[in-house]
Amino acid sequence: MPLTELKLTPLPGAPYGGREVTAAWRYLTATHQSVSGLLDALHVLRVKGQQVKEESRGELSADQQDLRAALVFTSGGLDACLTRLLRDTLPPLIATDDAAEKQFKKWVGNRLDNKVVGELRLAVLDADPRARLVELYVKAISNPSLQATGDLRTVRDALGLTDAQIGDVLIGGLAPFFAARNEIAHELDLVEPVGPGTPTRRQRGMEAVRAQCDDVVMFVALIIRETVRAVRAGRS
Repeated sequence: MPLTELKLTPLPGAPYGGREVTAAWRYLTATHQSVSGLLDALHVLRVKGQQVKEESRGELSADQQDLRAALVFTSGGLDACLTRLLRDTLPPLIATDDAAEKQFKKWVGNRLDNKVVGELRLAVLDADPRARLVELYVKAISNPSLQATGDLRTVRDALGLTDAQIGDVLIGGLAPFFAARNEIAHELDLVEPVGPGTPTRRQRGMEAVRAQCDDVVMFVALIIRETVRAVRAGRS
């Protein structure tokens, strides 16, 4: 029986008229290409493995079914895309969008409630304090990395986007991806064996992993497209 080839959903066309999101979209395209390359390579291995299986009546090896690298690549792409999106679009959004400005001022105000020291003190004293403060704002939102759905809600709110544009339900649907990402990144996907013959690594279905990566890539495409609409509205 022919094997079903795993593929990501094709990306929509690049957003029109939004130079501020060009770099973020380029990172998204690279992420899509990288994960697609892994899926293509896996398909080649599976085809070869099926031929061996048919000849020897064996099972596909774990290496011929493993897509953990796709989750890691997707996670890295998510971080790179959204960090760049924040860096390039927050300055114009904070200047023109009431919701984005409100979140920014809330962040600054919370920190000014405490003793002003370190990077924040230097930013306030800088010749262009707004630009320096936005840099610190982006750093606070995106570092060390985006590891949970709450981080995505923070990004959405910072960009001045609403639940109607990027819904909590949509973001919550990415929880399985983050759970898998963190288990791989922090635990190497290892589990304690509970008896003889128990696998020491979590089992991850190929289609489930493909779907999780696809959901994240499509989410990033959506948030970039919604952001560019907000940026264009501010310029008009």
